[in-house]
Amino acid sequence: MAPSKASKATVAAKAAHDEVVLEILKLLPSLGRALGRTVPPDIRREGISVAQVKALVHLAQHGAQTMSDLATGLRITTPSATGLINPLVEQGYVVRHRESKDRRVVTVSLSEEAEPLADRLVNMRKGQIAKVIEDFTPEEQALFLSGLRKLAAVFGGEPLVETY
Repeated sequence: MAPSKASKATVAAKAAHDEVVLEILKLLPSLGRALGRTVPPDIRREGISVAQVKALVHLAQHGAQTMSDLATGLRITTPSATGLINPLVEQGYVVRHRESKDRRVVTVSLSEEAEPLADRLVNMRKGQIAKVIEDFTPEEQALFLSGLRKLAAVFGGEPLVETY
C-alpha cells in the first residue's frame, strides 16, 4: 500500500526541520567566532581578551557585582571570574571594593577610565544588532528575539520561558 499524502507531508516536514537544525548547528560556532573577532583591534592591543571584554560589558550593563554574581552572569566559576578580573584591576579598568560591614564580601565595578571603553563596546554591539534587524518587521524582530531566548535557555541550562 502506498503512503498517504498526509504521511508524505509529515516526512517532508521532518526532513525540512532536520535541515534547519543542521544549518543552525553549523552557524552557531561561526557566530561565536565572529563575535569574538569583532573586538576592536586597539582594545586587543591593550591586552584585553575577549572574555575580559565580556566582563567589562557585563559590569557596564549590570553595575557593581560580587565576584559570585559576576561569575553567574558570565556563566563561569568564581575562581575563573577572579582570574579574569585580576588583570583588569591591574590595568586600572576594574576597581575592587570591600564591604565595610563584612570585609569578606568583595564587589567589583568599572573604573572611571573603563566606563567610556565599556560604553563604546556596548554601543558597537548595539549598532551591529540594529543593522542585522533593521529590515525585519516588528513581528520578525519578536520571533527572532524569541528564538534567541530559547537558544540561550537551552545552552544556558535555564527553563524555556517566554517573556513579552
